[in-house]
Amino acid sequence: MPVLAHLSDLHFGRTDAKVVEALLDDLTQQRPDVIVISGDLTQRARSAQFAEARAFLDRLPAPALVVPGNHDLSPLHSPLNRLFRPRAKFQRHMADHAERQIWQDDQMVVIGLDSTRHLRWTSGKLRSSHLDRIDTVLAGADDTACKVAFLHHPPATALSGHPFEVLADRGIDLVLAGHVHKVRVELIAGAHHSSCILAQASTACSTRLRDEANGYGLIHITMPDMVVEMRGWTGQAFHTVHRHAFRKSGSHWRHGTHLA
Repeated sequence: MPVLAHLSDLHFGRTDAKVVEALLDDLTQQRPDVIVISGDLTQRARSAQFAEARAFLDRLPAPALVVPGNHDLSPLHSPLNRLFRPRAKFQRHMADHAERQIWQDDQMVVIGLDSTRHLRWTSGKLRSSHLDRIDTVLAGADDTACKVAFLHHPPATALSGHPFEVLADRGIDLVLAGHVHKVRVELIAGAHHSSCILAQASTACSTRLRDEANGYGLIHITMPDMVVEMRGWTGQAFHTVHRHAFRKSGSHWRHGTHLA
């Protein structure tokens, strides 16, 4: 059974060291097959913060796929870098992680999408080329595999028109996002009897909390079933806060048994 861990909004430069270590311990215990990180690895895109983030990635117990968040772009006080080289530090410090944004086997396809834009700091934006990329990757995917897309910004702001319909109708089963530091798990209907699951994670290990504890997502996939488990920080360890079960029939997902 494939297990995918979803982390977001690490914000190195504003992290709690105790939470960082507990997060690494919990991931080691949960043994995910792949870990995706949906942006904001740093607080201010400083070299020292990227170095901390890279050291964290090197300690992860599974392969990691990473996309940048708005905090990973060159800051506003460096306008020329912001305009002409917004992702230079991210690409340099993340190296192979910045290039490895697709995971594919016979049970799961995971596609990273960079929603950051230097002139759309808050909302982000996906381009038509991102949708073309999804089409290209999924064209060669096994029909029974779970199709996952992850990005930093929630699709409702990063895609114009009817964002979830666009992704669901392309065959995406699960969309992972962050940015708002709040947990959200829900079923979204597409336009043509299709649907997808949206799972937003809170900040994994930073002190930039927004009325929610640190946490991350753990997705258990046994197609046509999926369980989205949200794990939260108690002050001593991570534990299961919610479990949301879903089942797929054709191109349509529906709620299964919800376990709190």
